[in-house]
Amino acid sequence: MTDELDEQLPRGVAVSRRHGEPPWQVDAGERPSLHVVVEGSFHLVQHEQRVLELAPGDLVLVGAGPPGSAPREQRLRCLPSPPGARSAQAELLSATYAAASAELPALPPVVHLPAADTRASPGLLAIVSLLRAALANAGAGQEALARSLLQPLLAYTLHSHRRALAATRTVDRRITRALQLMQAKPTERWTVAALAKAAGLSRAAFARRFLAELGVPPLRHLTAIRMQRAAKRLAESDDSLAAVAAEVGYDSEFAFSRAFKRHMGEAPAAFRRRCSAQGGPHALPVVCAAA
Repeated sequence: MTDELDEQLPRGVAVSRRHGEPPWQVDAGERPSLHVVVEGSFHLVQHEQRVLELAPGDLVLVGAGPPGSAPREQRLRCLPSPPGARSAQAELLSATYAAASAELPALPPVVHLPAADTRASPGLLAIVSLLRAALANAGAGQEALARSLLQPLLAYTLHSHRRALAATRTVDRRITRALQLMQAKPTERWTVAALAKAAGLSRAAFARRFLAELGVPPLRHLTAIRMQRAAKRLAESDDSLAAVAAEVGYDSEFAFSRAFKRHMGEAPAAFRRRCSAQGGPHALPVVCAAA
């Protein structure tokens, strides 16, 4: 791990332990942040959409990737305990880091280590255990001790992430298969479960690997494909909004217009007028799946 620490990883600037009876939530903030689920169930939420389920032992790094690649509105939402749960309490360890170094922009905006990958790294488990112990005691020097663990925590996380990626490279073609299906049949009523089945993976494994590879959830990527096609049709044809909506997989003009405005920043009719005024399809913006 000394080699990775020598890579000038961003320094830790804040650390916290949040616990209590759910529901509650934690804002991820604009800086890169790393969160460890100790107890309870959580969702990573982006713009009020649930994009990732987190269970005890899971670890997630958000806000990595190139500048501007991650949504600003991100939070971890603690879910109510199900009936019969062994504990009504939830606990989350959170660390915030300074502006990204050369190491973080090469990552996807969300890096998720499930509990199985975390358990496979004794060093990472030890750091998490020490961090939790330091934060659980409010004695003098405990906060400084906790902060001193943040860089090793990030280094072990990145090491475990790279090891997990190396172990799954042989099945990346399955994600490619799902991407090909989305491109070929964007009007299909795809669900994550259906895409996972076509890719030959379980729903959870598919969602996790898709997010790791592209930085966005599967259905959000599908929406970006649909919006790009809709923008092209609006700019290049006189088709009605209802016809364009049907062509990209929406049952109603209203649902399509709402989705288009959310992703493109303006209503379909206004977009069409602007493209016409600016000279046609060359004025089309690039629709980024991670936007």
